[in-house]
Amino acid sequence: MPTEQHLLPPNATPFERAASLTTARIWQVPVPTRDLLNPQLCPWYLLPYLAWALSIDRWKSDWSEAQKRTEVARAIELQRLKGTPASVEQVLASFDPLIQLIEWFDMEPRGEPHTFRVVIPLDGSPVPRSTAPFAQEIVRDIYRIKPARSHFELVLQLAVDAALVLTGGAWAMSYARAEATATLPATDDVALTEDGHALIAEDGELLEFD
Repeated sequence: MPTEQHLLPPNATPFERAASLTTARIWQVPVPTRDLLNPQLCPWYLLPYLAWALSIDRWKSDWSEAQKRTEVARAIELQRLKGTPASVEQVLASFDPLIQLIEWFDMEPRGEPHTFRVVIPLDGSPVPRSTAPFAQEIVRDIYRIKPARSHFELVLQLAVDAALVLTGGAWAMSYARAEATATLPATDDVALTEDGHALIAEDGELLEFD
């Protein structure tokens, strides 16, 4: 049995001696504090807290562990882009590469300064981008990273292709394309800070006025 080493007086109780020996070995317990700040080594269940500490604006609980680690690893890059058109483009690309960002100076006719338009193309097929939750999620994520002074509208654009064939025994081909758009202004009921950034609730959703 190892020799007891402590500074307790001779009349110390057995409990005090046991407590002294137990706490004396605490230094042997590994405390990987540095790993907690490393997105590749941080325990997976602590990744949401690391993301919060690094001010990650977009976070989805249903992401894979690899996606979460990648997002945390890009924290500095994301903060450098925040509030720029590039940050909005990155968000849109993460949803669907076909979604377009059109800034006010590229609109026809020219739009109001410091506005932009997000165009979601629809082709009639039941793809995720044709659903209301998909559009709502895009609006929420854009609010988190867009330039504070900028306002935007969401445009759902439906394109229909049609072909006409076989007339009088001959192939008479014609091609028609019809476009319909529905513009959904981004809600004005979102609570903003004095700097124009959206306020986020504890559950990660945007705070809205009743």
